[in-house]
Amino acid sequence: MDDKQLERLYDYTKFHIGIYLSAAGGLAALISTAAEDTKAAYIGSLIGMPMALAVAFAFMVLAGIAGAVVATSAIESSSYQTFLVTKQGAYGIKPFFGKTWVTIEHACFWISLASLAIGVFSARAVCKWLFG
Repeated sequence: MDDKQLERLYDYTKFHIGIYLSAAGGLAALISTAAEDTKAAYIGSLIGMPMALAVAFAFMVLAGIAGAVVATSAIESSSYQTFLVTKQGAYGIKPFFGKTWVTIEHACFWISLASLAIGVFSARAVCKWLFG
């Protein structure tokens, strides 16, 4: 990789994939804990909208998939500009341009984060703590 922008994109995306894997694992653990009857009441007091956790998990997984496509495609591209304007994908299926994959990755991450915030900040216990 002679192109510094492409190298930075690759490094940046590798870092993000680690965050996505950690966050998705944490969300999966929280969701599975909430499903247990003995802990459901406690988790329920901390999560106002449980469905928001499922949405957060789904979008975090999508961010990870898009990040994986970006990272894999970056190492196969000759330049940053080529990466952006060439259709990228996995297993021979290349539905989107590189720039679109980067946009999908970021959008899914932020939607996931927003969903997580909604799930947590809508909880009665959290609202009581924040607003008295």
